[in-house]
Amino acid sequence: MPPRGRRPGQPGTREELVATARRMFAQSGYDKTSLRDIASAAGVDPALIRHYFGSKAELFRATVGWPFDPEQFSGRIFGDETNGLAERLTRAFFELWEQPETRAPLLAILRGAATHEESAVLVRQFIEQRLYPQIATALTGSDAELRVDLAMGQLLGIAYLRHILRIEPIASQPTDELIARAVPAVRAHLEKP
Repeated sequence: MPPRGRRPGQPGTREELVATARRMFAQSGYDKTSLRDIASAAGVDPALIRHYFGSKAELFRATVGWPFDPEQFSGRIFGDETNGLAERLTRAFFELWEQPETRAPLLAILRGAATHEESAVLVRQFIEQRLYPQIATALTGSDAELRVDLAMGQLLGIAYLRHILRIEPIASQPTDELIARAVPAVRAHLEKP
């Protein structure tokens, strides 16, 4: 008796889907690229994309190589209130960078975006469409997105110095010390003047 259910994709199908989606997201953007378009370009049934990735958002995350779910990250930042947002954002950011299983992909993403235009486009789309808007909606004022950019620029600068350039003494500072020193700068950007 033959096995029941859908046949799995051919070996390499998942990688082909990621490569096709990466190219299409970079060319047309997240919003203008459908799962049907990706499936058609890869020569597979759209159900196979759902089988491997579950959703368009998860496929996009796989194309970027992002090691965390932005909704879970946002849940850690927001909790039940906006009071203390700078502290929670800073702590959640550093916790991701200090864990080896998330630090390695984050380093690869930063390095790739700095040297490869397609990677830069994908990272920019991910940040602008999936990560920053959730933070900006918690802020008041017309310049909320700019304030988020400035706060994240502060944090990314520290991560770059600490983990890519390994500049001392920042590279060897205890994480809690960095968080304590970064929070006032992040708060200054996020709070409306």
